[in-house]
Amino acid sequence: MDTNLVLVIILILGIIVKNDSLIFSAAVLLGTRIFKLDGLLDLIDNYSVKLGIVLIMLGVLSPLATEELKIEGGLTSLLEPLAIVGIIMGIAVTQFTREGIWLMETDPTVTVNLVLGIIFGVAFFNGLPSGPLIASGITAVLYRLFA
Repeated sequence: MDTNLVLVIILILGIIVKNDSLIFSAAVLLGTRIFKLDGLLDLIDNYSVKLGIVLIMLGVLSPLATEELKIEGGLTSLLEPLAIVGIIMGIAVTQFTREGIWLMETDPTVTVNLVLGIIFGVAFFNGLPSGPLIASGITAVLYRLFA
């Protein structure tokens, strides 16, 4: 199947489910292919995940910088059950990400399936795209458990 056609289908899915990030991503990638902006496509391919992680961290940390989130309140709640689970899940996600990078380097074809699953999750289950790294990490861990 033609890559441009796949991107058009993703764009249409994004429009149907009214998901701006899916629409924007598909449109930008389709535009880079149509206008043969290979240099831009290479930049997106090489740096967008890193940039995305930086932007997510900025968003997560900004309430601290704006003083919307007080350090004192956060430190006193460290022993509450929700805080403990949050810390454990934060650690777990970093491990999933490490495993995800391993899987994507070991078997790059799995990326297509992960992206397809993310698109279906966004398009049909009202999910939010978290990215293939976490999905790949969970896939790697589950695969190792059941293989």
